[in-house]
Amino acid sequence: MLATTGAAVVAGCGLPASKATSPHAVSAPSPIPRVLKAQPASRSRTPVKVRPLRHVVTPDLMLTTRAPLTQAQVARILGLRGVTSSTVISTGAVRVGKRAVNAMGVDPSSFRAFTPRETARSDALWAAVAKGDLAASYAAKLPLGSTVHLFSRKGVDARIGAVASYDLPGSALVMDRVRSRDVGLVTNTILLAAPDRRLSRLENEVRALVGDKVVFTELRPAKIVDRRPKTYRELYQLSASYCPGLSWKVLAAIGQVESDHGRNVGPSSAGALGPMQFMPATWAEYAVDGDGDGKADIMNPYDAVPAAALYLCRNGAGLGGQALYDAIFNYNHADWYVREVLAIAAAYR
Repeated sequence: MLATTGAAVVAGCGLPASKATSPHAVSAPSPIPRVLKAQPASRSRTPVKVRPLRHVVTPDLMLTTRAPLTQAQVARILGLRGVTSSTVISTGAVRVGKRAVNAMGVDPSSFRAFTPRETARSDALWAAVAKGDLAASYAAKLPLGSTVHLFSRKGVDARIGAVASYDLPGSALVMDRVRSRDVGLVTNTILLAAPDRRLSRLENEVRALVGDKVVFTELRPAKIVDRRPKTYRELYQLSASYCPGLSWKVLAAIGQVESDHGRNVGPSSAGALGPMQFMPATWAEYAVDGDGDGKADIMNPYDAVPAAALYLCRNGAGLGGQALYDAIFNYNHADWYVREVLAIAAAYR
């Protein structure tokens, strides 16, 4: 575990170790979804009701096979030890005009939980997807409200009914499974949450079920075990590197305000615990086994600091500006807290 000394953190974190804003235009990415009123479902569609969001899930692993997954393979993968949540996805490229765009066909009720918090919470977005609209990512730069012609197995016209952030590879366009079948997407991808599993072992178990023709994308924000940091500074830097756009100095400032870098790990008067002062309910959603010991421990900085990076990233911190402010506010709902964190971060060198 990381130990602390009396050295000033602003001087360099030299700690010896013993172990909701208004929607922006498409050209200005925002974690806040932009959604049009859903159109009535066509008569050719069986009405689908989207289930209410119960919780947001942190995805640890995305697996994609070259051949379509069978129902038996899916059932075996979802039944692997330690898998706490999952969603099955159809993927493929579709042509929009002269561009090839990566698309996902999803079950809105289950997939929404794996998206960033603001996206997951948007009932209007997932209702629009369930009725046949396309939900584009901000990076796709497809105008909200426009009708696009998708060229794939057969041509399909569809409206861009929402623009949102998904933080997942291959998610330029999100559509429901009815639409994905129309354009020929293949059911070959699964998102898994398995916070207490070593990912390398989980991947080996998947290979034993589906063979070697599978690609894994590790979505867990940090594998601290691969580069064991010796100081809190190094731990903040490594953890922040897994959230493009997030400065390690913001993580360090939060660590200083919350626990003085592990000196006061609680519980707080509100029940928060650990070096990054997570509430247990929040930890249940964002827990990370950063050091690969098979356990996501709220008191362990090697787990807690990358989990804090994940929390901030999933709330839009990597976008900077107002989105960063909002992400820090979500961490602790007080404007004075955000100002203090940003001031401390600005003082780091």
